[in-house]
Amino acid sequence: MGLVSDKVSCKLGQRNTWYYIGSVLVAPAFLCIFYGFEFFGSVGGENAWYIIFPAVFNVGWASVQISTMAIVNNLSYSQRKRDKMAVNRNGFTYLANIFVLTLALIVFVTIKS
Repeated sequence: MGLVSDKVSCKLGQRNTWYYIGSVLVAPAFLCIFYGFEFFGSVGGENAWYIIFPAVFNVGWASVQISTMAIVNNLSYSQRKRDKMAVNRNGFTYLANIFVLTLALIVFVTIKS
């Protein structure tokens, strides 16, 4: 994905195209991963369903994430500023992960099944 996003340039911009493609792939694939359809009627068809949509999701996710990570180098000529932006991005990613996992823990502890 990184090589492809570096070499392809469109009217929408070098990185924006990959955001749009990735978003279009991720949204339906994410829903299909968790919402299994029974119309295949066989275990083989169901296995194919759960192989194809996670693969599509991963391609879409990679196109969005690699475009996001590659854009930092285009924002500033200063190595110090680029490093600071990367550190901030990673720090906020860790904080978001901690927040979501803490929230999930609270929900799982409080909900009785």
